[in-house]
Amino acid sequence: MTGVSFDLSSVFSTVANTIPEHTALVWRDLRLSYAQINARIDGVAHYLTSVGLGCHTERDRLAGHESGQDHIGLYLRNGNQYLETMVAAYRARVAPFNVSYRYVEDELIYLLNDSKATALAYNAEFAPRVAAIRDQLPHLKVLIQVADHTGNELLPGAVDYESVVSTPAPAMPTPTGDDLYILYTGGTTGMPKGVLWRQHDIFVSAMGGRPFGSTEALGSYAELAERAKAAGGALKILMLPPFMHGAAQWAAYNIITMGGAIVIPDDVEKLRPADILELAAREKVSSIPVVGDAMARPLIDEIETGEHDLSGLISITNGGAPMSPTVRDRIRAALPNLLLMDAVGSSESGAQMSNVIGDDAGTSPVFTPGSDTAVVDLEFTRVLAPGTARDGWRVAT
Repeated sequence: MTGVSFDLSSVFSTVANTIPEHTALVWRDLRLSYAQINARIDGVAHYLTSVGLGCHTERDRLAGHESGQDHIGLYLRNGNQYLETMVAAYRARVAPFNVSYRYVEDELIYLLNDSKATALAYNAEFAPRVAAIRDQLPHLKVLIQVADHTGNELLPGAVDYESVVSTPAPAMPTPTGDDLYILYTGGTTGMPKGVLWRQHDIFVSAMGGRPFGSTEALGSYAELAERAKAAGGALKILMLPPFMHGAAQWAAYNIITMGGAIVIPDDVEKLRPADILELAAREKVSSIPVVGDAMARPLIDEIETGEHDLSGLISITNGGAPMSPTVRDRIRAALPNLLLMDAVGSSESGAQMSNVIGDDAGTSPVFTPGSDTAVVDLEFTRVLAPGTARDGWRVAT
């Protein structure tokens, strides 16, 4: 077991201080180094602290289901602002949470009141919805509006995002591994629910704190720094899934812990396969995460045209929805040297198991549980060994 308690702000700043000049994020005409994005994160964190947001009751004085922190909703499409605001909130000891940009007004009212959100960062395109429900959100005090292509005017009482990224430093709090990571479920089995994790626990479970293929978690920030430095900025991930899903946040932090770069497609509203693969070729991305056939099928349709140089691509990672055998086989045929990985996890469990296919296309996936995951029989009497042909329950310890 690791002897250090990791918090997600210090994880990012450790990498940023280790490889400050390496590229951290690419989006449209924006190319931010780790030092640049860390400075912008500082500004947003300073602003959140300056308006009185933060941690008001420490974890050791709370029950497991309680939060002593202010909460900020991230009602944003993919972009540098999502990552910056998320990490800035951790730095200010404010707990960020995901808000689906597909929600209608009634769903937003429920979510923002259930979370007792005291702050909301939102794209200008969503300003009319926020304005329509503002008087039904009694806890909401702080509005941060991110300008976009719509040109919608700043809402009364809101601040423009770019105006706060250079906020001078007030007296800042010190984040801890006990601070919260909050992820709202999609509500497929009822109303959305906020899942509360200690930041240390989610970091080790799903966000890079346990290197892929290892049963041992990172033991120190020095080890994290060495890992990021050793990778040399060679890895890039092309972020197709929206950051509002936990899998995208987890993938982002995994690449951050390896000192890599996050590449975001120019169009964050529609999946444009030709543009995406052109970007992948230009940036020589090493990994593309997808969510089932809905993303993978349009991509393989375009890959099969043979018009894109994907020689830098090492892996495609699938999670959140099944990938059909037909699509899987087409990917393997078009990119025979590719590693095709399936990952299984959930908001409540974190990452639990994975399957990696190399040159054995056509076989049924066999998943390898994580070090804190097992499969037990239906009677809960014994742990099932790998390869056992029986139904069982997947459990995390």
